[in-house]
Amino acid sequence: MRRILVIRHGESEWNREGRWQGWTDIALTETGEAQARARGADLKAAGHRFAAISTSDLVRAARTAELIADALGGPTPRPERGLRERFGGEWQGRNREEIIAGWPREREAWQRGELPAPPGGESATELLGRVQATLTTLDATAPPGPILVVTHHGVVRQLSTRAGVPLTELLIANLGGRWFDLDGPAIHAGDPLPPLTAAGVTDLE
Repeated sequence: MRRILVIRHGESEWNREGRWQGWTDIALTETGEAQARARGADLKAAGHRFAAISTSDLVRAARTAELIADALGGPTPRPERGLRERFGGEWQGRNREEIIAGWPREREAWQRGELPAPPGGESATELLGRVQATLTTLDATAPPGPILVVTHHGVVRQLSTRAGVPLTELLIANLGGRWFDLDGPAIHAGDPLPPLTAAGVTDLE
């Protein structure tokens, strides 16, 4: 059994604009950097230490992981392509209004849970497959102890769904996250992270 803390990155420029980011590499805002420092300070104050820190290779997550690791005094984050956000296909770079205008039927089907993937994008099954493979490798190669994973809203949401977290708890704020227990191919949900105690908290996407 491996304890894993999975955290969403800090606020990015496109979070602020309400755009679907997917694999587009968008930097953190100043607020996002402040959120990351605050979460690192909170984790340190709570006495948490990690055997390894792994992060999506996209800059908004990698920078978040770097700032948290600085606050904790290490270890150095390791980037993993398998921890990226869901690939958004034709919806990447679009805001909600643009998606509704360009793909009204698809958007409605997506809202009803009937569309498995954005047009040209990645399904939840595909997303979970690569994330699970990455977590399995991390579990096999990291030293004993808990692992911190810095990733994206879609990844935290899908892991939570798979672990049976209620729908009412599936919106994850920037630098929000949840503990999980990884037991081979099985994943079990633990407690969510408490809200940040320092400045830099923003609204959800």
